[in-house]
Amino acid sequence: MKRMVTGCLAVALLVSSGWATAEAKGKPSSKPKWADKNKDGIPDNWELKYKLGLGKNVANQDKDRDGLTNRVEYSLRLNPTKADTDKDKVLDGDEDTDRDGLTNSAEIALGTKPKDADSDNDRIKDGAEKQGKTKLSNVIQKLELQIKTAANRTMKIDYHWSERHSHLHIKDRTGHVTADDVQALITSLQAAPTLSNDEIIVKIQTLFSLDTPFRLELEWKYGNGRARKLSVKQSDKGNNTGQPSDDEDDDDQDDGD
Repeated sequence: MKRMVTGCLAVALLVSSGWATAEAKGKPSSKPKWADKNKDGIPDNWELKYKLGLGKNVANQDKDRDGLTNRVEYSLRLNPTKADTDKDKVLDGDEDTDRDGLTNSAEIALGTKPKDADSDNDRIKDGAEKQGKTKLSNVIQKLELQIKTAANRTMKIDYHWSERHSHLHIKDRTGHVTADDVQALITSLQAAPTLSNDEIIVKIQTLFSLDTPFRLELEWKYGNGRARKLSVKQSDKGNNTGQPSDDEDDDDQDDGD
């Protein structure tokens, strides 16, 4: 009898030990359960679903040209092959997913999180945070300026934010444009987003030493998604022709046509 009890006890311990081992093996690991052959942090089945391939640089590509990489599109649950996933006539990069006053593409450029309205958890929304003395919502994400002078000399300026850094390219045949001048213009537009078109024209004339006549084309976009355009042809008499505009008064401009 004792031998039988002892044998049963040994079997019970062996079985319980086996179950404990099985349970330990069955515990979830910290590693992702999905396959990621190219080790880019995106599941292979998601990349294959949208026919992105499994190349080494897939995560950093922007196939639909909406301003967001595939990695960001995956994180935000967007379609990486559609520039406007929800078909609301706003590019995915220009959407404000977390409603913090910054577009998705601006958040990536400025180093904040497009899924978190308060990236640094300081109880201040990212759009209201300041870079220097400027709210991030007023930071210029992109600016393009082209000027043609009376002597048919041109200047082209291309400025944009990318991965927390500003990038500036100047092509100047007038000899009057410096990086400091461009930065001064950008600083003014950021500090006072409501500057009138006339005030902006005067500022550009002063900074770049422009004599009349000249032709000017300016486009710029803020971190909050607001875009403005300015197209001016100024004569010797100081008269402006053209249609300065921004997104907020496009309707008024159409009514005047």
